[in-house]
Amino acid sequence: MENNPMNTAYDGRCAFAVSTGKTDVMGGKHSLTLDNRTYLFSNGVAKFLFRILPNRVSKADGVWAKKLGSL
Repeated sequence: MENNPMNTAYDGRCAFAVSTGKTDVMGGKHSLTLDNRTYLFSNGVAKFLFRILPNRVSKADGVWAKKLGSL
């Protein structure tokens, strides 16, 4: 499956890792598309946890915004 880099969240980092504050873990072949945004994951467990734990998207967005602000 090919992902559009324009719609891939967090520059291809693992979305679950980003939601926990780890911005150095790259996403892999596992992906999930929500609201026209593609989230990548380093493994299937990370994808599963991202889907079932509450507020993962908003937490990841907050962590990512702070990372971008510190560049």
